[in-house]
Amino acid sequence: MARAASAKRYAQAVFQLAREKNEVEKWRSELIVIATTLSDPQIRPILEDPKFHLSDKEKLVKQCLPEISQLALNFTYLLVAKARLGILEQIVAEYEHMADSYEGLEHAKVITALPLDEKDRGKMSERLATLTGKKIVLETEVDPNIIGGFVARIGDKIIDGSTRSKLEVLKRRLTQAVV
Repeated sequence: MARAASAKRYAQAVFQLAREKNEVEKWRSELIVIATTLSDPQIRPILEDPKFHLSDKEKLVKQCLPEISQLALNFTYLLVAKARLGILEQIVAEYEHMADSYEGLEHAKVITALPLDEKDRGKMSERLATLTGKKIVLETEVDPNIIGGFVARIGDKIIDGSTRSKLEVLKRRLTQAVV
């Protein structure tokens, strides 16, 4: 819990800075590069080892991340100095959530019984966008157990239009009906 709260605070600080400088997308890509690079099993143990001096760790970070901005590099130095690399992926996830929200994007996971083609994906995105008032980034999954229809998860909301759930409701009603 404390790690999640800490990750959120770091992400909020970075997001506020990115908004002020109008660099939300730039920071998104830089954070992904930082997380990907520093998760390398040959680099991460060195950066987390207290035996290595901070200045040596900073040199290693600078060598591994030559293309990122100085502010992003400073942020990385801070994470290394505070031994917070363990929450870097959570920071990136929190930041991406904030950036998506800022840009009016909402992620939706849709489960269907059969794979959706591009036309159906477009229709599904439009319907969900109408419901949420936001642009939808659609992730699809196939689960034949739902029989037909779809189940959509958008944030903390679930829309269950599956045939399986409708059959379960019908079954409950029939078993509760007075003969």
